[in-house]
Amino acid sequence: MKRTFCLMAALVCALTLFSVPALCEEVIETEDTIFTIVTAPEQTAAQRPPCFPDPTAEYIPLPDTENIAQGKPVLSGAHTDVYVSSNVNDGKTDTYWESKGWPAEMTIDLQGSFTVSTVAVCLNPSSIWEPRIQEIAVQVSTDGENFVQVTPPEKYQFDAAFGNRIRIDFSPVEAAWVKVIFTLNSSSRTGGAQAAEICVY
Repeated sequence: MKRTFCLMAALVCALTLFSVPALCEEVIETEDTIFTIVTAPEQTAAQRPPCFPDPTAEYIPLPDTENIAQGKPVLSGAHTDVYVSSNVNDGKTDTYWESKGWPAEMTIDLQGSFTVSTVAVCLNPSSIWEPRIQEIAVQVSTDGENFVQVTPPEKYQFDAAFGNRIRIDFSPVEAAWVKVIFTLNSSSRTGGAQAAEICVY
């Protein structure tokens, strides 16, 4: 009975630490257990306690400027099941696009001419997505027909520990359309490219 109580108390303490922005105020040691007493200030939403590290601190940083690809028209080839192309710029990483076959091209109509210098490709940052490598190239166009390559095909590592995102930087160039070309995905669970968000800055 004593052991059951100790386990339950420890669980309550752990849950409290992860759900409220509390600081440890008192530690009580008994013969078998160490209890940590925490305070729970009033709050209107779940918050990360300041004594726990912020996991997003290790994420690959993205530019502070506007993602001009979000919500814009997209065009791609065949997709797998329900993983449609419009998922790549809906502002959510819990939805994603998955191509059917190779090569896989995703073209975004920026609906205007912009100076661009960064393309980011993001997957769901959840750790359930195992690390993988995707080979990606970037092309741009001012008329939607003639595209110029700004970065050659390169292999990029996606890892949830770093936000499951990669950032492709290149010299600033005028673009009204951006085409992202995938030619490899090392994940054995898919037969095509994957992207939860494609961002253009």
